[in-house]
Amino acid sequence: MTKDDHFAQGLIKVKENDHHGAVELFTIVLKEDPINADALSQRAVAYLNLEQYDLSMMDMNLAIKHDPEYGYRYQCRAYLKTRLGDNEGAITDYEKAVELDPKDAIAYNNLALAQEQIGWAKKAKANFDKSDTMMGIKTAEERSKARIENADKTAITEEIEKDTKVNEDAKKGAIAKSVFTKESSFKEFINFIRNGFKLKENDKS
Repeated sequence: MTKDDHFAQGLIKVKENDHHGAVELFTIVLKEDPINADALSQRAVAYLNLEQYDLSMMDMNLAIKHDPEYGYRYQCRAYLKTRLGDNEGAITDYEKAVELDPKDAIAYNNLALAQEQIGWAKKAKANFDKSDTMMGIKTAEERSKARIENADKTAITEEIEKDTKVNEDAKKGAIAKSVFTKESSFKEFINFIRNGFKLKENDKS
């Protein structure tokens, strides 16, 4: 198989939750092309699902080094930083993501979530409001629903959608630019959000 074939098969392994297999395939790609940012970020996804967070962070750092102008990767790394307890570092990455793509409504939403987590209520509200405006959300009920839905998703799966047409169905019904996509493999992230990274009641409206 060619490098592209191995890459495509690796994406399928991620979709099938065979993350050990995905690591093996992306590693083959990287042996041939060590600075392939897409393969690095995809292997980071696989390591994340294996709860090998340090290895995931190493790969994502390299992916950003080799492709520093792609905002999605900063969102991926921001999520990883929250898993490693670096909330302020996550905010820095989300801020970089919105700098690179100021029309990314969901990036603003997740920047606000990170700011809220460390008690920056005013900044969080401003970014929630900006996200709501971009997505055309007007009512309190719409805001609450959208913020919960966005919190239940992760930027990392966007890497899969960017690089292959394998999961075209997953793109249907995406919000705004759909930086985030629901995947069963990220149930642990959903639980993390709901149990420890949830919105305060007085900031939902």
